[in-house]
Amino acid sequence: MSTIYTNNAKLGKPAVADRNWNLPLNANADAIDALAPVGGLCVTTAEIPSASLNVQAAAGRFQKRDGTVGAFAGSALTTLPQNQTCSLYLTDAGTLTISTTGYPTTAHVRLATVVTSATTILGLTDDRVVCGVVGTDALPYMPLAGGTLVDGANVAFGTTAGTKIGTATTQKLGFWNATPVVRPGTYVQGYATNTRTLGAYTSTPASTAYTGVASGQTGTPYAQAADLNSLRAAYENLRVFSENTTQLLNALVNDLRAMGLLG
Repeated sequence: MSTIYTNNAKLGKPAVADRNWNLPLNANADAIDALAPVGGLCVTTAEIPSASLNVQAAAGRFQKRDGTVGAFAGSALTTLPQNQTCSLYLTDAGTLTISTTGYPTTAHVRLATVVTSATTILGLTDDRVVCGVVGTDALPYMPLAGGTLVDGANVAFGTTAGTKIGTATTQKLGFWNATPVVRPGTYVQGYATNTRTLGAYTSTPASTAYTGVASGQTGTPYAQAADLNSLRAAYENLRVFSENTTQLLNALVNDLRAMGLLG
């Protein structure tokens, strides 16, 4: 009778009367070992049973913290420290790391916990996570294709190099559902004085009456010096406030330009 195969992994199932069962059984072992959830990133002792402090980590792929896929090429024999409980993991960059103080809190891929004696491996626990929670509410990052932050989510940025949103002036941005546009052109400030303080302004209402004094001819009034001084004071108040407003506008332009929102 001929060998039949399983539906999913196509593993061989020899018939009762078949000879050389070792062939399909060995092929099955190789096929299972080659499956990423089984053999990928698997940590094993160098010998079975262990006769040294050496382990190996198989090649495999993993998901990085930014959502992209990283590749680990596998490790040569790695010697672990004596009489320790060792945590083996990959950094986000894909570097195999050994810790005797447990797994880190920063982004990493857990591989195995290995207990050593003075000369051999006493125990090895597979810590790989084969299945993970999925769904838009389960992602610890914003997918490259975009998405929605949960209500109340905050985004923290570094205080040294900082973070750019957009790396070229030709990239388009839009806020509050506005159509994205490139950064506006450069604003030219002929008057460049700036301030972030807008002073108080007390206007002189247009209804204020200036009495003046008659020149001696009926119906022809002349302004008094006090009236002219009052007009000059009102004009000066308006001039100072207008200049102050322009300085404030300059400061706003400078700030928006520093953030890259204006040219």
